[in-house]
Amino acid sequence: MLDRARIEPSDTVVDVGAGTGLLAFGAADRLDVGWIIALDMSVDCLEELLSLAQESGRSGIMYMLGDAVVLPLPDACADVAVTRSVLMYVDDTAEAARELHRVLRPGGRISLFEPVNREGTFIATAVDWSPLGGDLAWRVGEEWERYAAATPLLRFDDVQLVEELEGAGFEELDVLVEDVGEEWVVTEESVDVRLEAVGAPGEPSLRARWGEAFRAAEVDALVGHLKSLAGTTIEFRRRAVFVAARKP
Repeated sequence: MLDRARIEPSDTVVDVGAGTGLLAFGAADRLDVGWIIALDMSVDCLEELLSLAQESGRSGIMYMLGDAVVLPLPDACADVAVTRSVLMYVDDTAEAARELHRVLRPGGRISLFEPVNREGTFIATAVDWSPLGGDLAWRVGEEWERYAAATPLLRFDDVQLVEELEGAGFEELDVLVEDVGEEWVVTEESVDVRLEAVGAPGEPSLRARWGEAFRAAEVDALVGHLKSLAGTTIEFRRRAVFVAARKP
């Protein structure tokens, strides 16, 4: 991402959705007299970022509260904007594209990364549930479809984002799609880990979702089926997109 942003030593770089500083610190290493503007909607994240910056003796980083749709910055104030796994949570990505364009100077660059979860596969879709019987197997798929339709984690559309960036005025769009697989070697312990994992803060775990959708005995059957697959390998599809562009 940072290579694609073509950061110069004197640039002002905006990290939108900076979190605890993964991109901010990486960009800071490429600067000399430039500045990083670390922007996030979470006070806790910014405080952690500030603490980490102080511990590592980093300077040249400014901290601001804000989100991708309303950037609290003046027009044409930055040379580069970067964001990672942020726009997938944004309802109005077209407005986010316009805001990124607004705050960049002529010749400014963006470099973005987003997972395209809607085109991935997950436990509900990658596992063969048919040994459980038709009704329960069908209801696993039904529960997944309800969740997938409601969660913002599967809403992001990379093709739509590219169109919106072009509509906002960006040029020289460079789109790199990664189709990477994940192999899960199933063990009883890893089943429990995956059942308790959450995709993002505030999202329910798979075990919690199943607890809402199925009777206790049915949940036991689902978990038992997964654990019966111990020693096998399940392949998941994981798709992501990198987008770089320039403001003319």
